[in-house]
Amino acid sequence: MDDKPSPRSKEKKNTKKKGNTSWIVLAFSLSFIITAIMSAASDKVVSLLPLIVAALVLITIISLGIIFDIIGLAVATADIAPFNSMAARRLKTGQTAVWLIKNAEKVSSFCNDIVGDIAGVVSGATGAGIAVKLFINLDSDIAFLLTLALTSLISAFTVGGKALGKSVALNNNVKIVTAVAKVLCGFRK
Repeated sequence: MDDKPSPRSKEKKNTKKKGNTSWIVLAFSLSFIITAIMSAASDKVVSLLPLIVAALVLITIISLGIIFDIIGLAVATADIAPFNSMAARRLKTGQTAVWLIKNAEKVSSFCNDIVGDIAGVVSGATGAGIAVKLFINLDSDIAFLLTLALTSLISAFTVGGKALGKSVALNNNVKIVTAVAKVLCGFRK
């Protein structure tokens, strides 16, 4: 027997490579655009709004990073079987969940890498902006130490929240994928 790949399998591999390349270009472009917009927006928010509102914006950015990290892991680890059953009954939520799981590589890349990592970068920049606003009138050495403490605290909350979120995602992946699918179905109407 000849172990040569069939022309059809070669065609599938080439199509998959083209799809991966276009996804990488899209992910790069989205990362650049979203980071630019979020950084500019958070910079303006921090400089224009009262400190308490700027702190709320920071908490929102950190929370978004954690939530999207949870979604990305839940989609990557969820079993498709219950959603196939829903999709077979022509339920939009089931069909959307099947699509999410079949595209788990791209979904988790978008959630974890694009949104999650950008939220981490922007939260750091927002925290630094808040620190400047808070500590501008202090001695430079004290301001440096307080800024370092604040940005370290932001990082610790982000990492700790994502660590807790991983446990939540692994233990509740079906519920999370169902909820995400419902939200996405709501956007499509």
